[in-house]
Amino acid sequence: MENKLPKIQLVAILVAIAYFSTLGAGFSAAYGGLISLMNTRLVNRHTNKQRQDLTISAQSSVGMMVISVIMRMAMVVGLTLAGYFLLRLSAEALIVSLILGLIGFLMDKVLQK
Repeated sequence: MENKLPKIQLVAILVAIAYFSTLGAGFSAAYGGLISLMNTRLVNRHTNKQRQDLTISAQSSVGMMVISVIMRMAMVVGLTLAGYFLLRLSAEALIVSLILGLIGFLMDKVLQK
């Protein structure tokens, strides 16, 4: 089990927070970054669960993957909408930091191999 810290993702989120803090939307950027970190945590949790259970069938593995994708997409959409509509956060800062965090996550995964 790899417990590598998502360095590029964290740097991208911190840069977005720093930039949007100068514009007065630092909390919105931090919220978007937090959503991407939660997504990363769920991906790692489901990946580790599938690696640990070596007796799982291919059909069960695909089912777990589908559930993981649905759960993560529902979480991302739900938290993004809650941040925008309920918390009245800046949409630009929230979305930009979320996207930068997700891009950083992908870059971390590519560079880990």
